[in-house]
Amino acid sequence: MADGRPLRPKVFGLGLSRTGTRSLTTALHTLGFDVAHYPCDPDTYQALVDGTARFPLLAERDGITDITVAPYYEELDLAWPGAKFILTVREERSWLRSCAYHWERPIASKADPDSLYVQLQRFLRAAVYGCHEFDAARFARVHRRHVEQVRRYFDGRDGDLLILDIVGGQGYERLAPFLGVPIPDEPFPSF
Repeated sequence: MADGRPLRPKVFGLGLSRTGTRSLTTALHTLGFDVAHYPCDPDTYQALVDGTARFPLLAERDGITDITVAPYYEELDLAWPGAKFILTVREERSWLRSCAYHWERPIASKADPDSLYVQLQRFLRAAVYGCHEFDAARFARVHRRHVEQVRRYFDGRDGDLLILDIVGGQGYERLAPFLGVPIPDEPFPSF
């Protein structure tokens, strides 16, 4: 017990960009988990560059979601025994359309190429997608490979990994039992 509350496992959302990671984060907040979505701070950036998966914010937070943790799920599994991992997935054609739109949108901070956000974004895009610009064929290969590698890594460990298709309509009915919490009486968030 910590602060009168039972200890809970860390929770990590391993989905790639545009697979419902923001909806997952909001749902986790509703379920009482204080997770960070795509954190952008100097300590997180340093942990990414060091490849340690020792994110300082995890001393205070329940987990992290989005591509920030996608390349580091094995290290996180070793660092946080008993952690819960959620792989958000999405039908490939829909996902590629969403990625194409997302990559084409201008980002205000791009005016300052030295900003921490841009540095972190460039690092993660290179680490996860192997490029900085959208390329449909490359993204499709990365998506397929990521899902297959995560499935293979957690094979036989059904209690540690939940594969969730939020865009396809899955939500609290699968997420809450996986985390051992009650299903809330409200719609699953959608962004």
